[in-house]
Amino acid sequence: MSIHPMELLKQKVSSVIVNDQTSLMNEKNDVLSRFYPILLYRFLEKPELVDKLREKLTPSVFDLLEENDRVKNAMLLRLAAGKVSIAEAEVILNRAIPKSLAVLSNEAGNDAIRIIYYLRDHKASIYSLLPNWTEEVLAQLYETEHNVPVLTPMPAISAEPEPKKQTKIFPFLTVLFGFSLIFLYHLSK
Repeated sequence: MSIHPMELLKQKVSSVIVNDQTSLMNEKNDVLSRFYPILLYRFLEKPELVDKLREKLTPSVFDLLEENDRVKNAMLLRLAAGKVSIAEAEVILNRAIPKSLAVLSNEAGNDAIRIIYYLRDHKASIYSLLPNWTEEVLAQLYETEHNVPVLTPMPAISAEPEPKKQTKIFPFLTVLFGFSLIFLYHLSK
């Protein structure tokens, strides 16, 4: 029987990241412990994220959450929970993602499919470890796709300007001006 992915990440990733830091070890460990089920859940729900994140030079929380700032900020706010700064929580998680992928690859195999099968073996326990706010926060990922406002098409503006209507007074004024000139010419003789 393989080791549970949560225990694996706590042993091999948390120990490296938290022991690198000098202060707030317990708080940082707590942030990571609440993050791992979310990370694994995202891999189970969207398996292509495994390869997508492995292809990145420095995968981040932003990449994990499909570049959705609103979801990222909501998750970081809840994970930090006032114990560490949001910026520090993001740095910790950004360091944990590539290390977690490496550890999962070493345990399950380098192929993304093997990692997903490994996680599926522990799916029920991973889901049970998710923070109670996870569904609410991650639901926003799907809202943005469906709630895009539909723009009503505007009527097309013709490229050619409408021709100006010539007033009928112009020819009349031209004729009047012409007669005035002739009249003035005859007067001056």
